[in-house]
Amino acid sequence: MSTMMLPFFGFLTRSFYIKMILVMLAVSIIPLIVLSYISISVSSSTVEKQVNRLNAQLVNQVVDRIELTMSRFRELSEQYSRISSIQSALVSPSSQYFEEVVRKKDLISVLSTASAVIGNVEGLQVYSNITGEVLSSDEVPSTLGSSPFKPLIQEFLAKGQSSMFLDKSSHPELKILQNSTYYIGRIPFETYEDMRGVLLISMNNAQFQQQIENIQLGSLGSVSLLTQSGVTVATTSKLERSQDDVRTRSILAHWISLGKPTQFEMDTSIISVKQTKTFDKWIVISEIPSRELTQNADIIRKTVTYFLLALVTVGGLSVIGFGYQLYRPLQAVKRQVDAIKKGNFDARVTYFANNEIGDLGRMLNAMAIRIQELLSEQQESEDMKRKLEIRALQSQINPHFMYNTLNTIRMFAMLKDYDNINTLMGKFVSLLRYSMENYDQNVPLQQELDYLQDYIGLLNMRYKYQTKLHVDIASPLETMYIPKLSLQPLIENAVFHGILPKKRAEGHIHIRVFMRSEDAYTIIEIEDDGVGLDETQLEKLRVHMQQEQLGENIGLKNVWLRMRLMFSKEAQMELFSTGDTGLLIRFLLPSDTVRLKEVQHEQL
Repeated sequence: MSTMMLPFFGFLTRSFYIKMILVMLAVSIIPLIVLSYISISVSSSTVEKQVNRLNAQLVNQVVDRIELTMSRFRELSEQYSRISSIQSALVSPSSQYFEEVVRKKDLISVLSTASAVIGNVEGLQVYSNITGEVLSSDEVPSTLGSSPFKPLIQEFLAKGQSSMFLDKSSHPELKILQNSTYYIGRIPFETYEDMRGVLLISMNNAQFQQQIENIQLGSLGSVSLLTQSGVTVATTSKLERSQDDVRTRSILAHWISLGKPTQFEMDTSIISVKQTKTFDKWIVISEIPSRELTQNADIIRKTVTYFLLALVTVGGLSVIGFGYQLYRPLQAVKRQVDAIKKGNFDARVTYFANNEIGDLGRMLNAMAIRIQELLSEQQESEDMKRKLEIRALQSQINPHFMYNTLNTIRMFAMLKDYDNINTLMGKFVSLLRYSMENYDQNVPLQQELDYLQDYIGLLNMRYKYQTKLHVDIASPLETMYIPKLSLQPLIENAVFHGILPKKRAEGHIHIRVFMRSEDAYTIIEIEDDGVGLDETQLEKLRVHMQQEQLGENIGLKNVWLRMRLMFSKEAQMELFSTGDTGLLIRFLLPSDTVRLKEVQHEQL
């Protein structure tokens, strides 16, 4: 599978269309990624700024509520310290018991009515500096010694102030201050008048808890109301009290170290802190973990990330799918082109896509068929041309041979040697039948040698000397095809230009045919023992053989041209002679162009 996929992925890396698609995807995806990043960053920054602003507003609202509550305590203290019914009740005891009871009853009624009207006040108490009694809106009168408010009243009287605020951090050991906060004022409120008593206004800390309880700051956010010393009055924190106390103290310490800013970051939280400006100096802390802020941004970021990953995945799969649809027809066309380039015009495109590439495949198939037809026509034309050329060359040989033979017959006729004429005419007719009636242009070597034996016999009858023909052929080369009448001109030249000029009684011609395996050549050698050629004549003959014109030496040149036509242009001819040692003609024929005759075996 990997071997099959490697060419495909190689195609993907090289294909212009795939690169174009990837660029288009990149052009569309990259801006989307940038836009998503900018949107998330801007939204996160905007959300953070908005939350910071809302957090600051929240703290300000809580502080305003606390200050409003404390201001109401002060106003109530001043207002009720001037009420005549209260001031008239803070006098020396009357001698008449009934009158004293009525005064106390009126005072308690005023306190109860005020407590009910104010609503969020836990209770009102009045201490008479004259009688030493403590009258309350919700408790029976009692002496100072037995009253739970004794330590508060005594501290107020000791300081001599017109008003005083007491919370749980003022006297941590007092149980009465653990759940309630007290505002204490003198009666009358002005210090230039003689003090008749003390007014105590109490508010349960649960009221402050209710004021911040409905504030929602996420699952981990919280609002805390602390005293000036850091003691928790009310909080929405879900931590245990000990853990929350440690947390608030660390926040206050960090806030003080930063110079008491209204907002700052600590750990992973955004914190807003503000201290009231009234006499209570309470501190409001609003803490929002950053995780709460970034939760929605993380959801958006993850959604965008998943969407982008899905888009990239779909885009990548689309590129691969499109590339595969493009790869298959292109590979088919490529294989067709490679086959045509290598000369295999039988190859055909079998997969046609329904697009321009499919049209190209059909055109290539049509082109291959047309090229085949043209090559077939060209091959037929070349074959015809070669046949016509060989016939033309043969026609150049036959008249020359016939002229020499007829001269021989004429010589015997002049001598009236009828026996020799009869023998000569028989051989001549046999030669004519071979050369003229046999229409095959190529014949087996053995058939050409039989013809040469008749030809040598004819020459031996014409001249007094005897020419001996020696044949040495390696099997099975006696069946190899050669051009018809290709050796006869060479034998004729050997006799008339080599052996006869030497004027000896006997001459020898050797024909050798063998295969040379080291360079895959089949060798044909014709060698005589005639006069041969000197170096100058030999070089001139070699140069003449390389030229296309026939000129002189028509017989040898004719044979060489026919050999090249049959055995291709790779065939070679070599000439060797050292003078008085005869001439050696060697043909080197590529073995792959040599064709052997198939031997037909008779059936038994």
